Amino acid sequence: MSGNDIRTVAILGGTVAGWMAAAALARRLPHHRYRIMVVQTDRDGDGLGDFGATLTALPSIAPFHESIGIDENLLLRATRGSFALGVAFSGWAASETTHFLPFGAVGAPLGPVAFHQLLTRLRREGRAVRAADYSIAAIAAQASRFARPSTDGHGVLSHYAYGLHLDTSAYLRAMRTTAEAHGAHVAAALFRRAIMDASGGIAALELENGDSLPALLFVDATGTDARLCGEALGVGFQSWRQWLPCDHATARRIFDQSDPSPFGHVEAQSAGWQNGTPLVGEAGRLLCWSSAFGNAPSCAGSNEPVHGMAFENGRRITPWHRNCVAIGAAACVLEPLHPVGLHLVQSALARLVALFPDTAEAPVEAAEYNRMTINEMESARDFLIAQYVTNGRVGEPFWDAVRSIASPDRLFYKLALFAGGGRMPMYDDEVFEEADWIALLDAQGVRPRRHDALAGIVPIERIEQHLTRLREAIIAGVKTMPSHAEYLRRAHAAPPRGAAA
Repeated sequence: MSGNDIRTVAILGGTVAGWMAAAALARRLPHHRYRIMVVQTDRDGDGLGDFGATLTALPSIAPFHESIGIDENLLLRATRGSFALGVAFSGWAASETTHFLPFGAVGAPLGPVAFHQLLTRLRREGRAVRAADYSIAAIAAQASRFARPSTDGHGVLSHYAYGLHLDTSAYLRAMRTTAEAHGAHVAAALFRRAIMDASGGIAALELENGDSLPALLFVDATGTDARLCGEALGVGFQSWRQWLPCDHATARRIFDQSDPSPFGHVEAQSAGWQNGTPLVGEAGRLLCWSSAFGNAPSCAGSNEPVHGMAFENGRRITPWHRNCVAIGAAACVLEPLHPVGLHLVQSALARLVALFPDTAEAPVEAAEYNRMTINEMESARDFLIAQYVTNGRVGEPFWDAVRSIASPDRLFYKLALFAGGGRMPMYDDEVFEEADWIALLDAQGVRPRRHDALAGIVPIERIEQHLTRLREAIIAGVKTMPSHAEYLRRAHAAPPRGAAA
């Protein structure tokens, strides 16, 4: 194949999402057939919605980093990052309550009986039990201890997962460095406009120096601006305001020289919520609220000017339209109540590589991509809605209103089935696993009206013995872990992977 046969993939947006796309495509597509070009705009943000200066990555980020050759210890050092064992929530189930959603398993089944069915059985007998007491991630987070999970699948220390807390700007730089190391290039001038072809697709990107960049495929990573899929192609946006009424956010940084905790914290407020993301030396704060129920909160104590923004939760009608694929916030905007932004990007990129087209327009591949991507976006949306509609803050206008919202049909069915007998139906392409859904609803105080038949035939004493052994094994395992601060110091100081000792 000659140099003239090399096809260009043009990524618009020098954002976190854009450079993640460049790194993944440059790594996975053959260099003798494809050239990856990134074109920056005059207002590149993070491409994920610009919800602040920090990011939280779900455990699914690890295989993505591994696939593009990222050394996790170096990344943590470069981003002043920390480990995440889950998220603590306060004031959601009721104004004075706190619960923890761990990454990884909660409890363990007893033979064929699921763990949450055992808890339901005990509660029906009047026993007070908390699911998080049987999660190694939750117990380790409570003790501020951490170690990467064991690769021995039989030990208790293998039954949890972890994510990462990252500085957004530093993470963007790391993604750009990685992409360029894999052969991606950045255009010499900023984006001016899209040049359309006669059929209504995108023919090229015109740059401010007068050059034009034709391409086989265009990736829109311009965040909520959606410069290609929205402005150029006119793909519509489906609002989710009727289910997720928060529409304003304020982000800031806070100096914090204390050791970062291995978890983030989301606190319910009168008209929304506030989260904290711990890094080394500082923390990110994001306040998210509904303008229909409250005003901008005070932001005293910030390290730098406060960044405020309006937003609307929702998704692009067709994320892949003609010869353009939207990723990040160009495709879907979701407030980061749960940190799904990076996951949706990496998942979209894996899907794009698997369905990568030979021609500029590939309607069959686009249809399959859109089916899977929309399923995933809506499953993430439903997880957020579930937390709102099951809140226990009675007597507060915002919380009373969101609790009365009619859920999307698929979520309504899921909630109803769980409330009946603890069953949790799962659909294709869900972001969160069955255990995550059960942990969320259990923590929010949603209790099934009955346990299943299998749980009913297990003697109570046997269930209690099982839980006692499980709890003892978890506590013993956590005691072997170093403190999160110590483990983090070692990770930040570790030599690059593969370096000589």
